[in-house]
Amino acid sequence: MTRLAYVLTAAWHGFSRNPFMSAASTFTVALMLVLLAFFFVTDRGLQSAVGLLEQKVELIVYLRDDAKVSEVLQLRARIAKDPAVSRVDYVSKDDALKRFKELSASRADIAPVEEIGVNPLPASLEVKLARAQESRRVAEELRAEAGGPLIARPDDIIDNPQVVEQLLTITRVLSIGGLAVLGMMLFVTLFVIVNTIRIAVHARRDEIEIMQLVGATDRLISAPFVLEGMLVGVAGAAIALVVMVAAAGPVTSSLIKFLDILPVSLGANFMVQLAAGVAALALFMGAGGASISIRSHLAK
Repeated sequence: MTRLAYVLTAAWHGFSRNPFMSAASTFTVALMLVLLAFFFVTDRGLQSAVGLLEQKVELIVYLRDDAKVSEVLQLRARIAKDPAVSRVDYVSKDDALKRFKELSASRADIAPVEEIGVNPLPASLEVKLARAQESRRVAEELRAEAGGPLIARPDDIIDNPQVVEQLLTITRVLSIGGLAVLGMMLFVTLFVIVNTIRIAVHARRDEIEIMQLVGATDRLISAPFVLEGMLVGVAGAAIALVVMVAAAGPVTSSLIKFLDILPVSLGANFMVQLAAGVAALALFMGAGGASISIRSHLAK
């Protein structure tokens, strides 16, 4: 109990002994945590948008007019078994014409359907992809069947590899850029805490030497500094959480308006998870930064 009281008292005295430095470190950590939280919100929104766009990637397979229904069903079942495919829908000639009628009714630049005689539109299979990166492979496998009883020409397989590549590029950039930004912010936060505790260690170097002379263990010597680092982290996290709560509504609304063409959802418990993650990260970084400082000093 005496040791615990000493650790708590020493940690608080170290934190309050130099209020200017402690405040500067706390606000720096808070700023990094706020930026980190804002990055996570933005990244979640963009990832959600990209995910929705990837779900809309599809291939269209136009079928011969004389294709047998049994063979079409077999092709549909075979395509649906591919792990990269989420769903395969059959669109008959009549359904295709109905869609065209609805489109012509809303587009002045398309001639009225009544002026068209025989239905020229082919039946088709609409292939919804579960993994957009597999789009090219699936399309090439279907084109290999061109000239057969179901697919007349390779051009009857309609895909858009350019859009898929752009989506995949965006996903890669978000992932790599996100990791880079996260790493940079964590490094800055750790750097601030390490140097804050290093200053505290330097100011109390005589006290540390006396404790070593009387036989105090490194763990006992380190404990107040580790707790002091955690206090810096907790204080920074508290400020960051207050800012997050105040800015949660406007930031989320702005993000959704920015991506208003998509029904972006951050998730029901995202903000709770984000707050818990920020608090846990602050504690971890505070303890880790302090441990690095005191251990480097004790190792000399």
